[in-house]
Amino acid sequence: MTNNGVFQKVLVPVEFEPASETEVAPDRSAEVGDHEWVSVNEWTIRALQLAARMAAGGEVLIVHTTPEFSDFPTWITPARLFELDDDARADALKVLKTITQRHCRGVTIRQIVRPGRPLEVTLAAAHEHCVDAIVLAASERHRVNRAILGSTADKLIRQALCPVVVIPSGTT
Repeated sequence: MTNNGVFQKVLVPVEFEPASETEVAPDRSAEVGDHEWVSVNEWTIRALQLAARMAAGGEVLIVHTTPEFSDFPTWITPARLFELDDDARADALKVLKTITQRHCRGVTIRQIVRPGRPLEVTLAAAHEHCVDAIVLAASERHRVNRAILGSTADKLIRQALCPVVVIPSGTT
């Protein structure tokens, strides 16, 4: 595949949101279980599409962070915690495959699913894979929540060693 894009490798962090069967958006949702649906928002779709154009003929790395179940205070056995991690990874990979097949044509796709905090997982993947750029959708959280909690996008812009393109939520 010949690279016609601006960059060879572009990374896109992808966040999921639950969806009921009545809320399923066919181009943004995937079924992960028996009538269990997961979606990504329309700005994440735009980030995926932009990344595919930026890396045309190159590679798009899709990163999704799952919870670190071992961080939760619980009585669950270590074997069950590993099983939960495996289940979360398998479901995430299924969603990422479905979404990227629809929206990331003309590029090689690499899916990275790891437990942890989104900022740390994204920065680590960017460093490990020597990406040329990161494209992400800004969170839809209210400004007050972002001010108190801090925005992953804001932190990523300051800490990434490559260009970061942010798709603002709510744009049309």
